[in-house]
Amino acid sequence: MQHEQLAHPNKKQTLIMLKKRLLLPLLFFLTSQLGCAFAADLDREKHVAESIKDSIVVGDVLMLQSNGAEFIGLVNLDHSNTNRGLVIVLHGMGSNPNAPQIIAPLRDQLAELGWISLAIQLPLAPTGASIDDYLALINEASPRIQAAVDYSRNTYPSLPCFIVAHSLGAVMATQYLSTQQESKCQAAVMIGLPTLASDLPEAQSLSLLEKIQLPVLDIYGSQDLASVQKTASSRAATIMESNPLSRQVEIIGADHSFTGLDEVLIRAIHSWLSQIIEPDTQIKKTTN
Repeated sequence: MQHEQLAHPNKKQTLIMLKKRLLLPLLFFLTSQLGCAFAADLDREKHVAESIKDSIVVGDVLMLQSNGAEFIGLVNLDHSNTNRGLVIVLHGMGSNPNAPQIIAPLRDQLAELGWISLAIQLPLAPTGASIDDYLALINEASPRIQAAVDYSRNTYPSLPCFIVAHSLGAVMATQYLSTQQESKCQAAVMIGLPTLASDLPEAQSLSLLEKIQLPVLDIYGSQDLASVQKTASSRAATIMESNPLSRQVEIIGADHSFTGLDEVLIRAIHSWLSQIIEPDTQIKKTTN
């Protein structure tokens, strides 16, 4: 009977094999961690920022930083003689702070109504990314929102600060606000806030709303996405239980992008925010 002879590794080979066994798991761990830390497509964001800089007509460009990465923001000073407050505007999935649907009208029309607006770039996934890819960026959005809040507090310390967010931006805002023990913002507006199928705790927008004690205005359209409409009554009950100033508004005929109904949407936001602020927080603009 023939026996297959097995070669026994020498000491040098044994050491090499041991190093591989130890290093491969470490390399896998580090790669996964780096992937999480830099999940956003920063090259795509840079391209979007350059396009905005080249085409912006109304508003001033502001570059902010979070976690060592620079991202663009657009500031619109109010066109009236009164600063009512500063509104941080957050866009939806794959969008940008100068998007023609909802975001640009919000920036411009809120300024005409006496609000300073700051629309920021939220993390972008590569072109063609799925909703799951974007949900993985929720936690990465929080430092950017915080940077915008810090800017508003440092630049306009006498003015109240608000967050107005649409769609995935509203999910990101909900996650951010749910982690704030003492928020520097006075209220939030969630436009078309969806409840999405995900196992990620940061994507559970309905349960996270329960942790927010600020006044919240929940706005959605009668023709909105199913993921928005199906939980409308639950959202209303949650926000009103948390704060008596919270409200829910359904805009009849509006789809998820409020196509053709920008003015109705913005008037509803302006009206509610005006009820939230105290008269003595409004300050007249001063000229240098």
